[in-house]
Amino acid sequence: MVKERRGSVILDKKDFENFFSLLAEKYTIFGPSQDDNGDAFTKIDSPQSLKLHYKNTHLSLKSYFFPQTETLLTFDNHMKITKGKENETEEQTKCSILFGVRPCDATAIYFLDKVFQESSPPDPYYVKRRSVTRIISFACTDPSSTCFCTSVACGPDSEKGSDIIFFELDGHYLVKQITQEGEEILEGVKELLKPVTDKHIEEKDRSMVAARHKLRKIFEVSNFVKKLENFEAPYWEKLHQKCLGCGICTYMCPTCHCFDMTDEVTGSGGRRVRTWDSCMFPLFTLHASGHNPRPTQKERMRQRLMHKFNYAPKIFGEVFCVGCGRCVVHCPVNLDLRSVVQQIMEEQ
Repeated sequence: MVKERRGSVILDKKDFENFFSLLAEKYTIFGPSQDDNGDAFTKIDSPQSLKLHYKNTHLSLKSYFFPQTETLLTFDNHMKITKGKENETEEQTKCSILFGVRPCDATAIYFLDKVFQESSPPDPYYVKRRSVTRIISFACTDPSSTCFCTSVACGPDSEKGSDIIFFELDGHYLVKQITQEGEEILEGVKELLKPVTDKHIEEKDRSMVAARHKLRKIFEVSNFVKKLENFEAPYWEKLHQKCLGCGICTYMCPTCHCFDMTDEVTGSGGRRVRTWDSCMFPLFTLHASGHNPRPTQKERMRQRLMHKFNYAPKIFGEVFCVGCGRCVVHCPVNLDLRSVVQQIMEEQ
C-alpha cells in the first residue's frame, strides 16, 4: 500500500468548510450547483452552495476553455488589429479552481489539451485559460444508467486532466495529489490534512469496485477501433437512418471541438469570431463550388464515429469519448451510441 499512499492525504469532512475558505482566499472557485436547466458549474462563494452529490452536469466544461462563441480579434479600416478579449470574464483571467468535476469531464479536458495546447502551434486563447485553471475532481460513486466510461478506457476514478482527485469515505475524504499544481494547492491547506492509512486505501478501493459494478461494459474499445477500419462497410448504409442531423450530440459532447471562423464587417471595421460547428451539419463540408464530400447523413455520421474512435487514436493515441452519456440522454430520437457500437460489432 506504500505506493498508493504516496501523494494521498485525509481531510475530515468536519474540516471541509475551512478547507474551502482557505482555497477561496487564493482562487476563484467554480463548482456544481443547481440552475434552471439542472446541474451546472457556476461561481461558488460558500461551501453550502456546492452540490457535490450529482450525476453529470447538463453541459460539460469544454465551454469554460473553448467558448461556444468567441471574438478572436477586432480590426478597423486601417487594418489595426486588436486581440479579442470581450469573452473573458474577470474570473477567467485570475487563477481559478473547477471544484467537484466528474472524472469523465476532467478526462475530456485532458483530450482537448492535446488538440489546443499540445499541438503545434498551440491555441493561445485556450492555453491562456487553461494555464490559470486548476481542476479538482470527485471520484464517481453513483454513475447514471447512461454512463459507459469503463468501455472507453475511462473510469469513475480516472485521474487524467485532474490536479487533485477526492474520494468520499465515511466521515473523511481521501485526497490524492496528481500534478505539481495540485501539490501547491494542498500545501496551502496542509494544516487541515492528515496522513492516509491502509484502512483508508482499502475503503476507497471498495468504493471504486462498487462503482464499477454499476457500470455495464458495453464493448472492448480496442476491438471497436479495429472494426472501423472498413470505411466502405455496408453497416454505414443503415446506421444513420434515424439521425435528424440536429448536431445536439456534438454540442453536448465534452470532446467534440469542431469550429467555424467568420469575419463580421461593419462600416468602420469588424471582428473575427470563432463559433462551435458540427460535422453533423450539411454545411460543415460544403465547398464554395457547391460540391459536398459528405452529401448525406451517412457520410456525416461515419465521420463522427471515425473521428472519435479511429482518427483520434491514430493522431493522439486516445479514443475521444469518455462515456459520459450526454449524447444518449439528449438525442431527440433516442439514437443511442451504445446501440450503434453494438450493431457495428455484430456485423460480420
